[in-house]
Amino acid sequence: MYETSSSASDAASPLSCCECNARGVCLPAGMSDADCARVSGLVLQQHRLVRGDALQGVNEPVHGRWYAIRSGQFKSFQADQHGKPCITRFARAGELLGLDSLDLDRYTDSTTALCDSTVCEFSYPQLVEAARHFPDLARSLECRLSKQLAQQQALLVRCDYAEQKFAQFLSHQAWKRSYQDDHMLELHLDLSRQEIADYLDVTHATVTRMISRLQGLGIIGVRYRQLRLLDRPGLHQIAAGQHPASKGGAGTASDNAAHQPA
Repeated sequence: MYETSSSASDAASPLSCCECNARGVCLPAGMSDADCARVSGLVLQQHRLVRGDALQGVNEPVHGRWYAIRSGQFKSFQADQHGKPCITRFARAGELLGLDSLDLDRYTDSTTALCDSTVCEFSYPQLVEAARHFPDLARSLECRLSKQLAQQQALLVRCDYAEQKFAQFLSHQAWKRSYQDDHMLELHLDLSRQEIADYLDVTHATVTRMISRLQGLGIIGVRYRQLRLLDRPGLHQIAAGQHPASKGGAGTASDNAAHQPA
């Protein structure tokens, strides 16, 4: 594990759950600082990884460990029958990694950092014991796991249309309020277009076409890897399978291509 650059296995500067920016996502709302400090005591280690570093690999022992992402973003992937990596999940700050492998002896996938990231390592048996004294924590973990599984299942169902797939993907990302305009939501994509294409089971050209189409519809604005969400209801409409007409009325060739099965 952590077979990467020299900085990957260095322990990150200790940071308690009370000070963590992901506290409001990882832990139950309203948890007292005292209880939060007790949860911090369950952290076995904090690991700092840089882009491309492996958190865990295929066939490595699980050892009842799971991880909370303190900062950054990760991708999990498996190799198909031809040895090509197939991305199965993207995870960001506040989300949990490894819970789907706790009943296994060894990992069936690999997880790597998409940018400079930090994770907190926990022991599942210890957490289960602690949860007996923190009912809110137990319910929060159950809720988080259920939500993550529901999101994964929604994407695994794979709708037929590339545009809908891409809109659903964007809808699940962590949009943040702009520093320049508090009313504007922004998203920095640490993922490459090819990684998004692999995840959605479409081509690189299709992802590029979908970005251009959503720009043309006034749904998003794009500057390099920085996206601005200009029309949230419109994005959700497309994600639900409703395809708005392009600006200018009649559908174009690109509109028709977007509505073809991916």
